[in-house]
Amino acid sequence: MPYTQVQFIAYQIDTSPANVKWNVNDVMVQGTYPGLASNQLDVQARCELMLRAMQTARDNLLPSSPPEAPGTTLKVLLAPEFFFRGSQGAYPMEDVQLAIEILQRTVSDDQWSDWVFGFGSILGVSAPAVGSPPTIDPNAVKEVYNFTLIQKGGVASQGHTGARVVMKELKSGIDFIAQNANPGGLLIGDVEHTVAGAKGPGNEQQRVNYDGAGIFDLDGITWGVEICLDHLGSVKRLQKSPQLPGENQVQIQLVPSGGMSIQDASIIAAPGGYVFNCDGMNGGRSRLDQVGTPPTIPPLSTHPVDNAPITLNEVSPVQDVAVTQLFKGNAGRIVTYPVKALPPASKVQGSIVTLDWALGADYRIKFDLVYDENGDYKTLLCQPSSTKTSFSLYNYFLPLVLTTYSKEMLAVKALNDKRSPPAPTDPDVKIKIDVTGAANGFDHGVLCHIDLPDFDFQGVAFLFNDTVAKPAPKTSW
Repeated sequence: MPYTQVQFIAYQIDTSPANVKWNVNDVMVQGTYPGLASNQLDVQARCELMLRAMQTARDNLLPSSPPEAPGTTLKVLLAPEFFFRGSQGAYPMEDVQLAIEILQRTVSDDQWSDWVFGFGSILGVSAPAVGSPPTIDPNAVKEVYNFTLIQKGGVASQGHTGARVVMKELKSGIDFIAQNANPGGLLIGDVEHTVAGAKGPGNEQQRVNYDGAGIFDLDGITWGVEICLDHLGSVKRLQKSPQLPGENQVQIQLVPSGGMSIQDASIIAAPGGYVFNCDGMNGGRSRLDQVGTPPTIPPLSTHPVDNAPITLNEVSPVQDVAVTQLFKGNAGRIVTYPVKALPPASKVQGSIVTLDWALGADYRIKFDLVYDENGDYKTLLCQPSSTKTSFSLYNYFLPLVLTTYSKEMLAVKALNDKRSPPAPTDPDVKIKIDVTGAANGFDHGVLCHIDLPDFDFQGVAFLFNDTVAKPAPKTSW
């Protein structure tokens, strides 16, 4: 049976750096990333503290009367951004994997079957290697991965089966210390985030569990996730890649953050859905809104998380870790919100007219004409694909200018690059597509310049109209 109710729970804790000094431009010019010298022990200690918070939340839930059947109310526990980062500001990738493994193992017990956890964010860092044997280049800009792990609890959802990962795309000026960090601490000028994905309708829908996109289905519910700056009202990450007609509308939108609040302009949850923010600045705070209902939903109860030292029993000798070694304040508190009705699933209204164009034997382009619920044209997307060229499976807005190499030409390029001096290799895949004005009784045309290894085309590929009520598109193929 699908869930009919949902209860939101925030783990409020301050996850910002300690001993911070700000300049007049609100830049952290000095600070310390709290954490243990050993990344492995740091990960273990933070996972133990997370478990302590989970148990605090579980033990302080109000019993229902009469007792409800399992599978009725989904509990959603959200922690703030930067919960897992360590004393360097980000973990090496092997320690990121350790954090994921411990967290997934922690929630794999049946007692967590009706829970979904948003474990704040986990920060990993990688850098190019040089020399033989390869070693990390100390002068290279390092790539940072700031992501949240959304994990369903219970035996049936163990590991990747119940996991979704959403990557933060934008680096904020307060994500890292700018100057004078603790020894080994990363500075903001030394790191870059991974390149953001292409924007466009449907592009934030996850295709696989760990692909980093911000909209996904889990446990029969459609979720949207934006981490901190991605949710800013002028950024609107998910708004810039709205869902396509026929897709499930977002019912729950989560915003784990370290200096952000709910931004009305960035809300993508459907009317009746929920937006839940848990922030790690200024001691920790949270907020729950229901879309279309003006007042913010007040919390039901608050319970402190035990501030006692964290005992690491799996190391020898056994080690006690003070919470202040991991976070600049105390162990935080659990804030529980009242049980609310889960909004029913609904579809994005409108329609899509799909045109599939085979460009010879090895290439094709899929065009999607998107119309709203009134039948009016909204946008045109195209998606090239091939057995001979590696295209990213994105829906592209027009105009599109795409220049790349086929696999055969990449092999030639690799040989040419090894020559002394390297010989230039011209791309052999060139695609230009744009929308033109009215022609031949239609409102628009699609002009294409296609130059492929075994296919060439220049001209209007098809004609289409502004509404679905007018004649259907007319293609040239």
